[in-house]
Order: sequence, then structure tokens, then C-alpha cells
Amino acid sequence: MTRAAWCNRGEVDVVSPELVLVSPPEIAAEARLHVPEPHLGSYVPRVTLSRRALAMLYGCCIAGTLGPLVLAYAAR
Repeated sequence: MTRAAWCNRGEVDVVSPELVLVSPPEIAAEARLHVPEPHLGSYVPRVTLSRRALAMLYGCCIAGTLGPLVLAYAAR
């Protein structure tokens, strides 16, 4: 029985890519065989923002930036 098989014992179906990166080389090589291939474009769904949503985003960013500056200036 290899060390990787002893550690895993078949309890984990999907191996985290982060764990593969920090594992010793011999265990990482075996773990890479069990990491599924990514499907390009499947992680982030395509989203289209409406003009209203984009305006709200920009408005919140501006208010979050200028709000504390105005409060600091008013408290002075």
C-alpha cells in the first residue's frame, strides 16, 4: 500500500487542488491523477448587468469612497 493510499483511504472523492500543491511530490503526483479536469468557462456563469444595476454599483462605490471623507471633513 502506498503512502497516498494509506492517507486517503478512499474517503475523499474530489481532491482539492490546493492540497495537491502543498503535498510531497510523490503524493502530489498520485493525487493529480484523481483531480478532475476543469471545464473551461464552467466556473463563472455569464452575467449581464442592467443599466440600473451598474448605476447602483457605481453609486455605492462612490458613496463608500466619498462618504467617510465627507464625515471626516465635517467632524473637523
